[in-house]
Amino acid sequence: MGDIRRLVSAKAFAAFLGVTPKQRSSGSSVRGRTTISRTGNTSLRAALYMPSLVARRHNPILRQFAERLAATGMAQKAVIGAVMHKLAHLIYGVIHNDKPFDPNYLSKGLAIQDGI
Repeated sequence: MGDIRRLVSAKAFAAFLGVTPKQRSSGSSVRGRTTISRTGNTSLRAALYMPSLVARRHNPILRQFAERLAATGMAQKAVIGAVMHKLAHLIYGVIHNDKPFDPNYLSKGLAIQDGI
């Protein structure tokens, strides 16, 4: 794979892995389910599958994200694909910023915004 710092954004990294959403439509009458694109590296996407299952269960950020998606009626495989996409963004952020993962990162920013 090489150094992921060569990619310009987390969005580009997710596209490289092939975990970005792909809408299926043909004109205005045919609309299929949204799936992951699968255009990226197959072995890297397969290597990300099990960590996404573990992160869905044990990572507080991704657990809350997956529960919210499942509550809206999203299919379980689609939830796993969304968790893979989110995990790719987290991986890119950790490597790009050279900082360890902090599960309270977003809550710190929200506390500052709210004036707490």
